[in-house]
Amino acid sequence: MEEILTTARAAKLLGISVRTAQLWVEAGEIPSWKTPGGHRRIPRAAIVDILASRQPKITPRAIAVVVSRPENANSWRALSAHGYIVKILEDSLAAALAIGESLPDLIVIENDDGLERVRLAERLCEDPLLLSSVTVLRTETGSVLSGQKKRQPFTINIDEPVDVAIEAILKHVGDRPPVAATSLTYPVPSNEDDRLDAVKASGLLYSPPEPVFDGLIDMAIRVFQTPIAMFTLLTSSEQWFKAKAGYDGELTPREWSFCNYTLTANELTVLNDLPSDPRFKDNPTLGAPHCFRFYAGAPVRDENGFALGSICIIDRVAREFGGEDRAALAALADAASQTIKSRSQERQLRHMQIKASGGWDVDFPRR
Repeated sequence: MEEILTTARAAKLLGISVRTAQLWVEAGEIPSWKTPGGHRRIPRAAIVDILASRQPKITPRAIAVVVSRPENANSWRALSAHGYIVKILEDSLAAALAIGESLPDLIVIENDDGLERVRLAERLCEDPLLLSSVTVLRTETGSVLSGQKKRQPFTINIDEPVDVAIEAILKHVGDRPPVAATSLTYPVPSNEDDRLDAVKASGLLYSPPEPVFDGLIDMAIRVFQTPIAMFTLLTSSEQWFKAKAGYDGELTPREWSFCNYTLTANELTVLNDLPSDPRFKDNPTLGAPHCFRFYAGAPVRDENGFALGSICIIDRVAREFGGEDRAALAALADAASQTIKSRSQERQLRHMQIKASGGWDVDFPRR
């Protein structure tokens, strides 16, 4: 009898994270089927074939979940031509399950039942684990949104053809600042796949500014008398600033980030004189207009200990960084980490309470 594997076991054999294995399955790169209980199963022979072929690592594509009117289902599949693995669903409950399982990059909801799906779209925007997802509501002009939330879905008139709606969605997604390609190298933590999963699951990525994190950065500026301070999050290609002071951009290519060395060391890292370090001789931030000379960063961790990024300070002059300085910077990073951990605990408690009450509409099952 052919040996059957779980997704977790297949991921271990392939040397990848479970999340990456899930994406490979969604992309059809790994054959699988679902049990009556909804669990994925994979033939061991398929994994052996992948290992034997020694092909380059598959790059997972973005996931889109679309809650569609029946007549529009096929039209939405055009998103696949733009790099999305597309899940088309007509039932809101099934969509909630799919969203909770996959944490999609794009969620599109076609509203054809009054305010119910409007409220669903708003709740998706509130969910911390979906803050990096783009939520689109396709509804009638003038549909009432609550207007009381920090984040609202991107709205499109439902009378527009689907191809026009897709064009508008792609433009909206593309408005995120592009990251310039570079040829610089940088170190990567040994747990990078799992760490990247943790960054996405944190709900912090591309989320709006928050006083709690802005306050920590303002404190760093005052305590260290430095011109630049940041709370960074590192994705596979970007260094994105959840909070910052003294720097105008929203993100940089990851290759520019000194926080790579903090994450790899997995501890507070000080680079006293950047121009004298040959590792950074081609880093553009050392030249005009930035002229960076000094860096110190301490890891910011989630509840499982993964380093999502760092609280860091940067100066335009070389400087020393003594024991008291290190303790103060570590305390700021610990404060950010504790906020993230507390939110995760509160979120888990809220989900347990909602599940106990039988409410499906905001209880999205998690991996």
